[in-house]
Amino acid sequence: MVDLALEGGTLVTPDGEVPMHLYIDGGRVAAVSRQRVSARRILDVSGLYILPGMVDAHVHFMDPGATEREDFISGSAAAATGGVTTVIEHTHAHPIYDAHDLHAKADHLRERSLVDFGLAAHVRADRLEAIPDVWAAGALYLKAFTCTTHGITGLLPPDLVQVFRTVAAAGGICLVHCEDEGITAAAERVLHEAGRADFGVIPLWRSREAEWVAVNTVALLARLSGARVVIAHASNAQTVDLAVRERQAGGAVWVESCPQYFYLREDEVLTLGPFRKFTPPARARTASDVDEMWARLRRGDIAYIATDHAPATRAQKEASDVWHVHFGLPGVETTLTMLLTAVNEGHLALSRLVQVTAEMPARLYGLFPRKGTLQVGADADVVLVDLTQERILHDQDVVSKAGWTPYAGRRVRGRVVATFVRGQQVAANGRPTGAPGWGQWVTRVSAAAPSR
Repeated sequence: MVDLALEGGTLVTPDGEVPMHLYIDGGRVAAVSRQRVSARRILDVSGLYILPGMVDAHVHFMDPGATEREDFISGSAAAATGGVTTVIEHTHAHPIYDAHDLHAKADHLRERSLVDFGLAAHVRADRLEAIPDVWAAGALYLKAFTCTTHGITGLLPPDLVQVFRTVAAAGGICLVHCEDEGITAAAERVLHEAGRADFGVIPLWRSREAEWVAVNTVALLARLSGARVVIAHASNAQTVDLAVRERQAGGAVWVESCPQYFYLREDEVLTLGPFRKFTPPARARTASDVDEMWARLRRGDIAYIATDHAPATRAQKEASDVWHVHFGLPGVETTLTMLLTAVNEGHLALSRLVQVTAEMPARLYGLFPRKGTLQVGADADVVLVDLTQERILHDQDVVSKAGWTPYAGRRVRGRVVATFVRGQQVAANGRPTGAPGWGQWVTRVSAAAPSR
């Protein structure tokens, strides 16, 4: 007799959708069957879709650090309500550089997360020797910047190639924030000299050209060095294409993107100011721009979707000028909702949604098949979805400390109605139901991410 039965639902895998019962025992998937299995507890999930929990590979919960913006308790609760069962987190204000830092942070978080969590490390050009040790200690990726951002020093090409060679030798994988330092710095200087203080400076300061030049360099150096590299938060189709070109030439290069690059428009910064200050900023100017991004997601040029959840409260967003107010958006509790809406709108198949939110990030960062799938033996990280529920998103419903969402006022269709982490229900109907401390630190279970 197993612990829990989810009966009557439709199981979604990367191969399609099939009516199937799911059985959980000891926190793992015990059976996936058309035949009923005896269970201590039975939930009738008729009419619902059964999905593997989202693996959000890019969040910032600021813990330890600027916890007035977010901490792991609030951030992981927001994740649970949004159907995220595993996060990979890194905090710029308190970065991990070596194995000691990694273990200290994992210890700090031991009783602070509602969902399972992996940790990423940052890299510095003057601490290359720390890379093999922090990777071996369990960091899921190494985060690098090509421009100085969030207090983290950017890497110029000579340093970047050394980092890539070191990471490649260690068997690691890099997630790289791509904006060219020279272009962003020059634009900032010119805009300051012109006396610009309006929020319209953001797409000029953090320009398309800055992103394209950096992606072009990073993807080329990845191929030349043999490193496995993911381009973080690609904001437009041309950025994706630059990375794909090097991948087709033999580089181990993948692309991450985020919902803001499918749903938000560049000109919104003119009216919404600090609430559209994130980087790279929204690029979409026309419906065609958005359509091109959906096309690249459908055909696999974009490997996975993450949130880049980097919240600040409304008061914090309004507390300073364009140059000093925090970058970032909240997103961990709305991303799956926005993608379910995309399924209903015909932009994305539900099977592809499972690939880009669960399977592919789990594979890339070494968590598959423990995470990212509902095959027998996997952790029972389950999301129950009602594709028919419609609602309007409101700031007052936000669980994150941010207390607002960039999608407020939007009508969405498709809702996470329950979230389970290792068989334990942690959220239902937009509210957390579990307690901090259930979430566990997770490290790689597979020897390496895909080579290509």
